[in-house]
Amino acid sequence: MSTVKKGLHSEALGIKKTRSANVDYITNLFIATVTVDPASLATVAGALTAGITVTGAALGDRVELFPPYDMQGVMAFGFVSAANTVKISFFNPLGTTIDLASGSWTIQVIRK
Repeated sequence: MSTVKKGLHSEALGIKKTRSANVDYITNLFIATVTVDPASLATVAGALTAGITVTGAALGDRVELFPPYDMQGVMAFGFVSAANTVKISFFNPLGTTIDLASGSWTIQVIRK
């Protein structure tokens, strides 16, 4: 019987070659779901959230964001700013002010 590690692996996905060992695809995947209320963004302006705790995140890790709604053209970029801390940078490139609603965002941090 194999030991299943935390993260995404072939056994959890149900895909692997017959008679082959399980393969770990992502062993360092850290997920947090948090409420984010982006600041109102004026034309060609940006905003940065305060630190969001994602336990296990480290500098240099990749951050994927999953907003709960249509972003209306606003760009969002997540990054690890310190150990266990992620920040989200928002940018509005459009010609009108956009105020995104508060919502439940999923943040995934992937160790490289």
